Amino acid sequence: MTLESSDLVVQHRATAVFKPVRSKRAFEEVADRVREMLESGELKVGDRLPPERELSKQLNVSRPALREALRTLENAGLLELRPGKLGGAFVSDAQSQAISDNMSDLLKMGGISLSHLTEARAWIEEVVVRVACERADDADFVALEENVRLAEQLFSEGRMMEKLDVNIEFHNVLAASTKNPVLVMMTQTLGNVMRSFAKRLGAETKRSVIRSRTRFIASLRSRDADAAVAEMHEHLRTIQKVYMEFAKAKGIHSIAVPAGPAEVAKSILSASRPRSLRLTDDKSLPKAAQAVTQKAAPRRRATAAPAEKA
Repeated sequence: MTLESSDLVVQHRATAVFKPVRSKRAFEEVADRVREMLESGELKVGDRLPPERELSKQLNVSRPALREALRTLENAGLLELRPGKLGGAFVSDAQSQAISDNMSDLLKMGGISLSHLTEARAWIEEVVVRVACERADDADFVALEENVRLAEQLFSEGRMMEKLDVNIEFHNVLAASTKNPVLVMMTQTLGNVMRSFAKRLGAETKRSVIRSRTRFIASLRSRDADAAVAEMHEHLRTIQKVYMEFAKAKGIHSIAVPAGPAEVAKSILSASRPRSLRLTDDKSLPKAAQAVTQKAAPRRRATAAPAEKA
């Protein structure tokens, strides 16, 4: 959320008392102390830490050590360092962006593959859709429909890159309808990384996404989870074909598009077959998630059989 200077409210919590730190690596102790205060609730999103001079005295550390700790917490997405008279160190609510930035760096450096990323997105998306079918309310449906209207307007005006952002935001709005903050953060994280990837190749320019969204919302409103999942899988498969064409045009090796919706998670740019997922005990999962693992169980046993013969 972007705050105008006129709307900025500086908060100090009287209960947040910073105890002195004594350690050879003081900046790590400072960072750990702030994390503990966040976990206990002494510090909350939007709170402003005391000024640097005052905070260094409370913690009994040097100002350089304090600055290093604050930078560490900023890089972790826990703090936001704002410049100016109204600036300072504020507790941030942008953890998912920090995670996605780290994932983007790993993707560029080869720490994770695009096949892993797309596989995770497809599986998480199915759980999100099934949970949303159970929990979405009228306000969620309205938010999704408003997103589609905005995308259609941007499409009509030829503002394709802006439409790309709105299309990705659709998944965040959908995740919010699950009322599960972990699913929301995971969706935002993967969406942010995928946005970076899509913008490197370019935005799709067809109306098919808008038509697909309309059908999807209709299935969601009728609580038809299977139809909603099928529509989302088909959408992901269609988008995969589009970006494969973009990749080919840029001289990147392309692969055949898998026919089955369950195979959507395969990489757009890599021909290697993704490893099978390790699934947890179905009994520990909510109803919507069980539907996903139960569908995958036969395939898991089928893939295990050849290994036993070998």
